[in-house]
Amino acid sequence: MLRVAICDDEKKICSQLKDVLEKISMKFSQEIDLAIFYSGEKLCECLSKDIYFDIIFLDIELEMMNGVEVGRKIREEMLDEITQIVYISGKESYAMELFKVRPLDFIIKPLKFEKIEEVFKIALRLIKGSQGVFKYKFGYTTYSVLIKDILYFESRDRQVKIHTVNGINRFYGTLKDTHDKVREFNFIDIHKSYLVNYNHVIKFEYHQVTMSNKSVLPISQSNRKKVRALQLEIERDRL
Repeated sequence: MLRVAICDDEKKICSQLKDVLEKISMKFSQEIDLAIFYSGEKLCECLSKDIYFDIIFLDIELEMMNGVEVGRKIREEMLDEITQIVYISGKESYAMELFKVRPLDFIIKPLKFEKIEEVFKIALRLIKGSQGVFKYKFGYTTYSVLIKDILYFESRDRQVKIHTVNGINRFYGTLKDTHDKVREFNFIDIHKSYLVNYNHVIKFEYHQVTMSNKSVLPISQSNRKKVRALQLEIERDRL
């Protein structure tokens, strides 16, 4: 089941979007749990209680705390890079303000069924892709960690460290074998010592990346063109 939130101070928009999403979810045979919020404050209050949403349809022009502020709170304070944020607005002049929030898409009012369906389809594919599990052995014990919780892998000698949202784990192995296991989940080998989860990269630069936990990792000179090409390929697939 997907947990979906709608946050808009126009009740008519909330009702319309709810009806459209219910029809789309039936079309894709995807059960959804919908929650509606009429202010950014109420949404943030809910999120602060560790209630998670897979997708948030978020109006920008909210009266008190606007949608951009809510998005920044989700990304920068809650360190949530996984929730797919879809902005809704009656204006088209927010491109630079939204850049740091890294939304999935931007929908202009009046809402159109086809556009919402297109966005839902992309979100569904990304969410399902992040629901995988990485399994590894340490000693005689097998462990599992959710793909969406992995920030990056770090290779040191014969050990691989798994940096996750909950801490660091380790196992014996190689980065190459690790990459073979997680390649389908958009992991990028930026350096002989680092394999990063694209979904947790908050900033790409020519020579380095910044992760959602603020770690800054180098991109080796020999990998820079390849990393840029993979980044563009992933972003193109999401359009």
